[in-house]
Amino acid sequence: MKQPGDCGVLVVEDDSAIRRLVKSVLERQGYRVEVACDGVEAVLKLGLSDYDVIVLDLMMPNLDGFAFIETLAAHDPERLRRIIVTSAASPAVIKTRMQGVPFAVLPKPFDITDLISRVASCLAAQ
Repeated sequence: MKQPGDCGVLVVEDDSAIRRLVKSVLERQGYRVEVACDGVEAVLKLGLSDYDVIVLDLMMPNLDGFAFIETLAAHDPERLRRIIVTSAASPAVIKTRMQGVPFAVLPKPFDITDLISRVASCLAAQ
């Protein structure tokens, strides 16, 4: 099993305060963390590196999380199992819109310990 220092996490979040907080918390857990401020930047980063987990906000400018997931579903569907979605939208709405796409949902506002647990669970499932 991989150790946190061997695991890369991509945090895709347009809110700079949340992005910094999640990055800081996950780095303190030993993960290597990179950030993207929207889906376009995230797609570019995926072209350069492989990430063990993606923490993805749904509501972002340019390319939102829904479009990002649709892009992955079309080109790299196995990577969808590595996504943890964060959103203020109801989980029911998210599941309905993304029916059949496997990913974990972490409603906003989320508890940091829950985020840490979800990242660890996502890694353990790989």
